[in-house]
Amino acid sequence: MALSWTELAPVDQPRDPLADFAVNAMARFTAADLDLSTENPSPERKSEYDDQWWLALVTVARGDDKVSSLTINELVRKAKDHYTKPLDDDLLIPGEYDGAFRESTDLDVITIYAKRAYINAVNAQDGEDSLGIASIEVSFPLDSRTVNPSITEIAPIELDLAVSDQTVVTAVIDHGIAIAHDLFRQEDTTGALALSRVDFFLDMDGTPDPNAQIQSTVGRVWTRDEIEQILSANLHSGLLDEEKVYRALGLIDWQRRSINSCAHRVSHGTHVTGLAAGYNADDAKGVERHIIAVQLPTRLVANTMGQWLQQALEQALTFIARQMEHYTVDGAAQATPLVMNFSFGNFMGPHDGTSRIDRAIDGNLSKMAANSNRPRVLMLPSGNGNLSRCHAIVNLTNAVPAKELAWNLQPADRSASILTAWLPVMTPVKNGTVEMQVTVPGFSTPHTIIAGTAPGLTLLRDTNSSGVKVIVGMVVYSPPRFPTNRGRFEIYLVPTDHPVDVRPVARAGAWKLRFTKATSISDLSLNIWVQRDDTLPGFPEFGRQSYLSDGLYDRFSRPGGAVISDDEVDHDSAIFRSGMINGIACGNLPAVIAGYVRSEKKMADYSAGGPTLNAFRLPGPDASATSDDSVVLQGVLSAGSSSGSRVAMNGTSVSAPQVARWAADQIALSPTTPFTRATVTAKALNDDTAGMDKPALTRTGGGRMKLGSVFGDLRWPDQ
Repeated sequence: MALSWTELAPVDQPRDPLADFAVNAMARFTAADLDLSTENPSPERKSEYDDQWWLALVTVARGDDKVSSLTINELVRKAKDHYTKPLDDDLLIPGEYDGAFRESTDLDVITIYAKRAYINAVNAQDGEDSLGIASIEVSFPLDSRTVNPSITEIAPIELDLAVSDQTVVTAVIDHGIAIAHDLFRQEDTTGALALSRVDFFLDMDGTPDPNAQIQSTVGRVWTRDEIEQILSANLHSGLLDEEKVYRALGLIDWQRRSINSCAHRVSHGTHVTGLAAGYNADDAKGVERHIIAVQLPTRLVANTMGQWLQQALEQALTFIARQMEHYTVDGAAQATPLVMNFSFGNFMGPHDGTSRIDRAIDGNLSKMAANSNRPRVLMLPSGNGNLSRCHAIVNLTNAVPAKELAWNLQPADRSASILTAWLPVMTPVKNGTVEMQVTVPGFSTPHTIIAGTAPGLTLLRDTNSSGVKVIVGMVVYSPPRFPTNRGRFEIYLVPTDHPVDVRPVARAGAWKLRFTKATSISDLSLNIWVQRDDTLPGFPEFGRQSYLSDGLYDRFSRPGGAVISDDEVDHDSAIFRSGMINGIACGNLPAVIAGYVRSEKKMADYSAGGPTLNAFRLPGPDASATSDDSVVLQGVLSAGSSSGSRVAMNGTSVSAPQVARWAADQIALSPTTPFTRATVTAKALNDDTAGMDKPALTRTGGGRMKLGSVFGDLRWPDQ
């Protein structure tokens, strides 16, 4: 192995190294995953990788007054007039953004679709001046068959959904949502289950259809009328041929995708939607619980490297907000309450509410609330990473100015591994404040990168079979910038393995990290998080989670060997269970839900908690709900992929939608009464009064909510 470190001069560094890593350093792996070619491609396939559309979250730059933002139309003009070559064909503005939004000068974080050339131009040192993008964060490439690049601004349609003042819309953003399940249908006048409670369904895996009633930039939107036409066409003697329905909807298509969750026994999205809004056809309450469903792109869900799903989340929120305009109560628009659920998360981010996705979520919720006097609330899970060993706090003092950790990369890991070490708020960071040494497994000579006023980036290269040096990793230092105002060290490493021969790969084993503080600097703490990159349930083996170790972390109690799920008082390790709360659940407005075991009334071992670094919210989640019926009957029951089926699934992913269901019921009782995450906390505090057995605030939030089990009587009647 001929490894070499190459430090880049500031002028040669990309402004967002992670975006550069995702688009360029990972190109040989991504292209192999997509059956494309980037090295010596045939003429007819030469540009396939460059022609991929990437979903990106971008921060819009300020204008000349340093207060107002540039407009979206100005971004398009800048792309067209770019000094090297026009880039407007490499930029796609979501058609869901209307004319008023495109001329708004009050933008912060928005979504764009972009090709590699535009992303690289944005990421150049002059990218903010030349293209008006202050920062960019990219996803995995989208399936080109799902993108409608010819679309401009999507014109509003005439669609008036008159509902009662007891109606609450439940919106679920997930993957594998079997929308024809009998829990999401109703009887028609003949008694057949031919009616749907799903008013709008955005399938981001779908193929754009110019004849669809509602157009979208990515995927296919189905309205209730269109869904019911497919249901009626596939009803035979009162029985629904669900496979044909899902083939007609494009949710099962083996020629296009190897992963079709709705064809499995259990699918995450169906289970979550069942808990949030599933009702028997003869349940009158179901009539008033309308559903908006958003199916996330399979490519983004399958690959957990980076923070892919948060880009899709912003577009999903925009879609939901637009569809809410169609509901009317006694002729009044925007008078229908909305409860949303997004049961996904990751480990990364500053955990202080200032990340792009936190700001995008808060911004969308604020805008929704401003357009209506009815509740607009989003439920998020606290995450399942409590025992993952992916968070460390390194305290550096004059007495102990240096600390060491090992970052363990597993063999046969097909996903990239990412680590971030956040400095405390220091503006500016004095040169030489703290340094990070990185030692590759099997090597004794470390590479050192130093925090200061200037960014630093070092490429770790290895030699491929052709004798060419290719990137296998990056070590980065980024100085503080608004709004986080915290410097950070980052390490990005390519996978340790791949089924296609795209070597060299990153070296598996313990990557040694040593942090050292300058003697002239006051005591400081670094918060370190490792990105989630394991394989999600229901998907083929892909990623294997990397983790931290230092020799002092106790996983099991002695004697007995029980799993330790809370950091002990005499915890000596730098690695903590605390602080592993969902990295996208640290904003000011969403309600964050942890999970507990109903029979024991103890927090689930995996349920992640705080503290967050956001002083405007509780130090942990807002509340907790059941995520397991018992230690034996794990998980909670909800809808399987097929009608009539019930399956168990656990995790904080199933806690959040139960609270969403409760929230919809409470809001229906008084639609004009404000409902926020504080309402959720108040319910938890009332249900779980202080006592010796109450879990810590950082784990359970306000407390363990006493919610009726949605389908629990199928397990035992006394739940």
